Amino acid sequence: MPQINYDQIISQLKNDLNSECAIANKYGIVLASSIKEFFKGKVIPHKIMSLIANSKAIAEELNLKKISSFAIEAQENNYLFTFSDELILISKLGLEVNLAKFMPSISVFLKKLSENYKEEEINEFSIFDFKKEIGKIHEALKEGKINEKKYSIIKDLVKYVSK
Repeated sequence: MPQINYDQIISQLKNDLNSECAIANKYGIVLASSIKEFFKGKVIPHKIMSLIANSKAIAEELNLKKISSFAIEAQENNYLFTFSDELILISKLGLEVNLAKFMPSISVFLKKLSENYKEEEINEFSIFDFKKEIGKIHEALKEGKINEKKYSIIKDLVKYVSK
């Protein structure tokens, strides 16, 4: 299975849309980003993830079929969160950008990207041998006790001389 290069996608989005973007998985872990507030490896804040998770319930309350994005207006920028079942696309836009024109194209892009997204499956698990690890801990403790007694005469002598 070929790995998707999210960093390359982000740089292409930055060039094509003239917008800083970030891509996160459904758990909110940022996979690639050109937005300094959402750097690679960061987790999207819990309150935002909660809003995304509750989007189906919010849509039902508003008698809508679904909600696929929301925008946050900040002091200098708009942050557009567009999400699918697998991915979240964050766009940082200037306040002058018309969101009504921007949102449909970004939604189509995310839909196509989500179709190609597949999480890597973990096929092999390494077995953790607790007995072996506990044995190593016991050996380390024994060595510590031996080393403690090993130089006890010198330690006593240094204490006596230093008084």
